[in-house]
Amino acid sequence: MKQYFVIFGLIFFLIQACKKDKSDANIPNSNGPKDSVTNFMVTIFDTQDSMVKIANYSDVDGPGPKRPLISGFSFKKNNTYLLSFRVEDATGIPVNLTNKIKSDGKNFKVCLSTPFGIQARATDSDGQYLIGLEYEIITSNQTGDGEMDFTIKYQNKVKNGSCEPGVVYFTCSMPFSVI
Repeated sequence: MKQYFVIFGLIFFLIQACKKDKSDANIPNSNGPKDSVTNFMVTIFDTQDSMVKIANYSDVDGPGPKRPLISGFSFKKNNTYLLSFRVEDATGIPVNLTNKIKSDGKNFKVCLSTPFGIQARATDSDGQYLIGLEYEIITSNQTGDGEMDFTIKYQNKVKNGSCEPGVVYFTCSMPFSVI
């Protein structure tokens, strides 16, 4: 019986430790810029049929009590897409943060997750490293439903081309499917 409580306690501790690590990664760090991202728009251009789709994450009150409105999107399998992002702070006078990120690209990196065998390649650069406000996406033959994670990192003096260093400026997940 004593072993049961020890094992239960260890499992509980590990679960809590994992939850803490994961949630801490999504909290913007106070060392970064102080903007509130209220709108994160993904424009998706299908290179095969020239169709354009828009997916949006909208949090009108910024970090606050109202839940964000999130629209999803879909990709076709074995296809190529061009993605671009628009980032805004509309908590006061609307500010286009995309321009801020682009003009200060040496300190920012936009990253996305790549489920279902998706290949993603950023196509814009700060002159040395990729920024990630524009991506080429190539889908595989895998299909399914899931979420794609988007993270903007503030990488002042630590940018090295990867998504690891820096502090989280903004992060969100959007539902999507590959059909």
